[in-house]
Amino acid sequence: MESAKVTLTTQNPNLSEVLSLTEAIGTEGELTRKQNLRLRLLAEELVGLLRGIVGDVSAVYKLERTGKKYLLSLTSDVSMTKGMREQLIFASKNGKNSVTYGFMGKIKEIIAVALLPEDVEVVPLEQLSDELLGITTPGGNGGTISEWSMGSYKEALSVNGVPKEESREAWDELERSITASIADDVRVSVTGSHVEIVVEKDFAKDKI
Repeated sequence: MESAKVTLTTQNPNLSEVLSLTEAIGTEGELTRKQNLRLRLLAEELVGLLRGIVGDVSAVYKLERTGKKYLLSLTSDVSMTKGMREQLIFASKNGKNSVTYGFMGKIKEIIAVALLPEDVEVVPLEQLSDELLGITTPGGNGGTISEWSMGSYKEALSVNGVPKEESREAWDELERSITASIADDVRVSVTGSHVEIVVEKDFAKDKI
């Protein structure tokens, strides 16, 4: 198994280092040029989750390769600052969040809701219903999103692979997402202040 780590912050995301290391491991794994580009895109989208976060939050990007299977992860311990709290309270009171665009934006929203203090009234977006996203504790310190995955999300939106009529907009959004169209799965967990996002891609499954 081959792996690499890069420490990032919201003020210094080190994207060029992330992409260089990611591409190097992809080359070592004998990915084609097209496959390596897709791996880079996944890394760029994952690191992009740091954009728009208030304060100087630190995170660790890690890439692991076993054969043709790649696991990209972003982990961080997020302390709720006054600025973050005010931003999230404002978003909650208005029932919307300006940073929630696309599939990756919704992942950021899931994390934000899970990190909200217990005394904050949360008005979740309709697209982020607990039933669809599997949020076991939608808010509060110690809140947990357990075993959430893109695979289970897709299953909730569809029947036998066909999107439900009421889920058509969310399904179309998935199909437009770079991450959702390339990755085999995306998993999110939030335990207390610890956040982990894992993107999985097995290039051995690619159709020739």
